[in-house]
Amino acid sequence: MRRLIRPAVKKALAAAIAVLIIAAGVGGWAWFRPTAVGAPVVVVIRPGSSVGDIADELQRAGLVRHASAFQVYVWGRRLAPQLKAGRYQFVPGTSIPALAWAIAQGKVSPDVVRVTIPEGFTVEQIADLLQAQGVCSKADFLREMDHGQFKGEILASIPKGAPMKHRLEGYVFPDTYFWEKHSQAHQVIQDMIDNLAAHIPQDWIRTAEARGESWHAVMTVASMVEREAKVPAERPQIAGVIYNRLRSRPPMPLQVDATVEYAVGYKRALTYQDLRVDSPFNTYIHTGLPPGPIANPGLDSIKAAVFPAKNDYYYYVAKGDGSGEHYFARTYAEHLQNEEKAQGSSP
Repeated sequence: MRRLIRPAVKKALAAAIAVLIIAAGVGGWAWFRPTAVGAPVVVVIRPGSSVGDIADELQRAGLVRHASAFQVYVWGRRLAPQLKAGRYQFVPGTSIPALAWAIAQGKVSPDVVRVTIPEGFTVEQIADLLQAQGVCSKADFLREMDHGQFKGEILASIPKGAPMKHRLEGYVFPDTYFWEKHSQAHQVIQDMIDNLAAHIPQDWIRTAEARGESWHAVMTVASMVEREAKVPAERPQIAGVIYNRLRSRPPMPLQVDATVEYAVGYKRALTYQDLRVDSPFNTYIHTGLPPGPIANPGLDSIKAAVFPAKNDYYYYVAKGDGSGEHYFARTYAEHLQNEEKAQGSSP
């Protein structure tokens, strides 16, 4: 398991020692004393958690009386760099040293599965992954995805009755998770929705609203950026092209290959016949955005959709040299020249 806590800085260590001295002077045993024994509880420590985050989580779970006491022990024993993400099961009444060393050694609950969902995976790809790793069945996951009732303000802008393949496509955040085997699909999905909401700054939502865009539209653009961009630096540029086409008068069809790939099921290289497929996701025959996201985008693609590059490009084509980069063009004539260059550089 990977290490997730940044090395302790001198200032933090000094502060911890100071707190320890104070605690010792005012009855340290009461401060460090284990909680009352109770039924086992599960604690999830996410990648990137700080010592303070972990201490707060342990206190919320009723495993430590004071979060600061856990921090003092960890800093004093220099365990901070060793603490590992995971899903742990502890019995209330466990001592702080035992808690700290268990987390440092990565002693996760034996029935826990670590699942990494790649950015750009579709709901169906996620369902296949979860079933393969024993978290929940594909059928249960898709049924809950389409018909389950979930909490979260971030879902409020999903239009009712939109002809989407899966109702919550785009809203399950790609990340590393820790779930028990044979988990309830509903809770698995809620975890991913909550994780998405936790990653989206409120000012991003306000920025989109100020431009007159719904969050659903932003997530739809982000999903296209995720599937189209191969080079991270090009994400804002591709987002800029998409918005330029949407705002053109008359509106230009987006002609995003990834939307057609979604419509036909990412089954193979696209053909000219695929570009004529009768689907609301086919942006070659329909103007405007597709009904919803075509994948589940990562944070960088969402950011690009919120803060697109201000450019005057309306076209892009892959260079064909294996770099994943694109040629961008302002006019169709320039685009045709770029297509010739791309074909000339193809292996």
